Amino acid sequence: MEFKKGKWIRQSKAAAIFLLAGAMLLAIYGSFAAYTNFNSVKRVVSTGTQSDTMFGSNYLTLMNLSDTSIPVKRISLAGNNDNYTFTVQVCNYVWGDESLYNPRQISYTMKAELISMDGGPLPGDCTGIKMGGTYFNTDGMCNLGIQMLATGDANTNEYKIEIPTSLKDKIKIKIIAEPETPSEEAVNFQKLAAILSFADYEVNKNWTGHFIDSKTSRKPDDYDAFNYEVSGNGAGTVTVTWPDSLLLSKWATNGEQTSNSYTFNVDGTATAIQFQFYKNPEKWKALEGWEALEKLVTVEFKEQNETETK
Repeated sequence: MEFKKGKWIRQSKAAAIFLLAGAMLLAIYGSFAAYTNFNSVKRVVSTGTQSDTMFGSNYLTLMNLSDTSIPVKRISLAGNNDNYTFTVQVCNYVWGDESLYNPRQISYTMKAELISMDGGPLPGDCTGIKMGGTYFNTDGMCNLGIQMLATGDANTNEYKIEIPTSLKDKIKIKIIAEPETPSEEAVNFQKLAAILSFADYEVNKNWTGHFIDSKTSRKPDDYDAFNYEVSGNGAGTVTVTWPDSLLLSKWATNGEQTSNSYTFNVDGTATAIQFQFYKNPEKWKALEGWEALEKLVTVEFKEQNETETK
């Protein structure tokens, strides 16, 4: 009887250890699932890049090909009384280290788009802007087509941007250098992009909002979530309001769930803030297009001197 009892105790201990190990595996799997689910949501606006990507620029930022949330950069301009100029460089090496150049040839498209500083239509006098010697079209677009970066050495393509001085405070320029399909693997499935802003902060004291995804060919009903950008200039408070059919991502509010209204401070050193809205499955109704979705969200700005504008 003593032997049987000892054997039963040893078997019970083994079973307990097995159950404990199983519980630990479940906990680890649960944590991993939560982590991967979190990242799948965050990928809506992920701008993570690989530091060893041999594709770089002096002004443009490396981003995943699928990313639509493009960073805004404010740059200084130099020039004469008529035009400001600056040069965008695109290279086949890790920016800052020409010894790390790409062993493969890179082909990419170089495109740019003019954006009004106030979020509305382009100014009527928005002419005379050039990139790489090519004028922007009346619709604000400039497409330089396919560009090449040869292999065998560190190479750089330069694109001189010319802007009439009268337009400096009225526009931003979105520039994207996107690899052609055969070159995607060579650049780790990354693209180079940025929205370049030139306005003095005190010039345009107003903030407006728009859905970044509206620039795609897809419709709002094709998405489960949307990237939203509030842009402008000036210090004060910005209030964003929306209906029950939308839910603001709680990452925008440091983990707190906010309904229908979100107010935050701007100190005048930023020109754009981006966050995400998700569809509320209980309240969402099909929309005719992006214009209808834009009307659901309003942005109000109040300057520090208490003068309120919309």
